[in-house]
Amino acid sequence: MAKPALKRLPDWGARFAAEMDRQRREPFSWGKNDCALGLAAGAVLAITGVDLGSEWRGRYVSTAGARRALHKAGFSSLSGLLGSLLPAHEHPDRADVGDIGVIAADGPLKEALCVVDVSSLIVITELGHGRRPREDMLRAFKVG
Repeated sequence: MAKPALKRLPDWGARFAAEMDRQRREPFSWGKNDCALGLAAGAVLAITGVDLGSEWRGRYVSTAGARRALHKAGFSSLSGLLGSLLPAHEHPDRADVGDIGVIAADGPLKEALCVVDVSSLIVITELGHGRRPREDMLRAFKVG
C-alpha cells in the first residue's frame, strides 16, 4: 500500500484545535474514539482532510479485538501500521504540532498513539484526554 500524499490545509491549526475540543467531549470507545481511530485519525483528518481511519472503524470493540484486527491486516504493531501510512521522523524530537507519535502502553498492544502538541503529547485513555511529556514518545510520524 502506497503512503497517501498528505498536505496540511491552510487553516489546519484552527481545525486541529476544534477537533481536540470535540474529542474531549466524546467518551472513550474502542473502535470509534480510541488512540488510533479517535485521537490520531481525527487529528490527521482535521489537519489534512484525509481520513486514515475509515477502513478500520467498526472492526473491533475491545483492546483484544484491536490487536486481532491489526494482526489480520498484517501488522504486528501500531508503529508498523502507522509506518505504512505516514513517513517517519528520523528522531521523535523532530516532530511538529499535529504529528502522530507512539508511546509505550500496558495491555496487549504494548503501544498507544498520541498527538504532538507544543510542549507535550495529547493522549487518550478510558478516562479521556490527557497529557504526557514529549520525552515519552518512542517514534514520530509526519502529518502533511
